[in-house]
Amino acid sequence: DDEVPEQVPEAGAAMPTVGFVGEEERPPALILRDYREAEIRHGRLAMLAAVIWPLQEIADRIFIPESFGSMTIIYGGPTLPVAPLLMTFFMLNLGYLDIYSSEIKENESGDAFLPGECFWDPLAIMEGAPDSMKRNMQEREILNGRASMIAVAAYIFEEGMSHKPVISLAANDLLFEPFFLVPFVQAWLDTQFGSVSYIDPGI
Repeated sequence: DDEVPEQVPEAGAAMPTVGFVGEEERPPALILRDYREAEIRHGRLAMLAAVIWPLQEIADRIFIPESFGSMTIIYGGPTLPVAPLLMTFFMLNLGYLDIYSSEIKENESGDAFLPGECFWDPLAIMEGAPDSMKRNMQEREILNGRASMIAVAAYIFEEGMSHKPVISLAANDLLFEPFFLVPFVQAWLDTQFGSVSYIDPGI
């Protein structure tokens, strides 16, 4: 019998997909778990950004008041390096935790891990906790992460439209100003207590 010569694909031809697509389909539960883990990681970064963003502007208002108002996170300007340094510090630590947890997942746990699990609990907060408490903690982290992602998107929209720092917008007074310094709260306090006169206790 004549041997059939092995066919070599021509340059630029599509490579066969046997063994790559559809051979080992992952269960839907694991796919959903991976999506949930990606959501948790984005939420953790968003929670950091939602706090560090206004802290950057508050620091600018305190330490460089002469240039405050001309700088925004979106459009730049003279500013202190608070946000870049803090975000770099936290992202490096989160990256290390991701590498650390990936090693454990590959060598020990396999697919038996929870979404967002870092395998690192130095304060032993979850040690010995019942499953119901762990589930509640996970739900709170996801909800806070979602709220933070919405908050960061709102920061971007507000600064992009107004060209002003987030903390200087009147709509955000209740978030970034002491309660008694908010103008409409001061007006309400004046109407309630403006007629009260001081009585000297020594009289």
